Amino acid sequence: MGITKPSPSGRGRLYAGLSAPERRAERRVRLLDAGLELFGTIGFGKTTIPMLCSASGVTARHFYEEFASREALLRTLYDQIAETAFERVMDALRERDKDVRDRIRDSSAAYFRYLTSDPRLARIYTIEAVGMHAELETHRRAKREAFVKQLTKAARRVSSSIDSRLLSAAIAGASHDLLLEWVLAPRRPSVEMLTETITTLWVRSLQLEDDGAAS
Repeated sequence: MGITKPSPSGRGRLYAGLSAPERRAERRVRLLDAGLELFGTIGFGKTTIPMLCSASGVTARHFYEEFASREALLRTLYDQIAETAFERVMDALRERDKDVRDRIRDSSAAYFRYLTSDPRLARIYTIEAVGMHAELETHRRAKREAFVKQLTKAARRVSSSIDSRLLSAAIAGASHDLLLEWVLAPRRPSVEMLTETITTLWVRSLQLEDDGAAS
């Protein structure tokens, strides 16, 4: 058992050395870890709140203090995954000391490398968060739209000979479906193969093969 005692920092009473806000934050992390494990392995549909509580060591009361539902937990996990992938892609595209083709290749590699670094991330991103719940699907599509808009801006800076919006939407869809292929395939393609496929789509569509890859 932990020992409850006054906090010297004025944060309230401590239990096992943690204040109430710290304990709550720690429970939230454990619930997110449990969600990643269960949603990313057996799937959202087979995961119950009692299972999440058991895996995280959190009571049902504390679960509902953090998340209104399983869907809310899934949405939080999806946001973390999608935002990390988005940030890594955009960071690579913003590298000004590389030519366009290298930035495209690096951004594609960043996307696939992160999402395949843990099969649970890829499964949640491509399967568990897709079409599972109407509100979550609306939210997911809004995230996708933000991503496509940023890709569109990047494409417009390179070429005006193609509809940048349609190209960016096509690339985003192809990247997602290639990742889904990686999740489902009995023999998974390498990150290098995934990266080269998307890079080729970008380069050929933007007609960068023979233009010196202007920056």
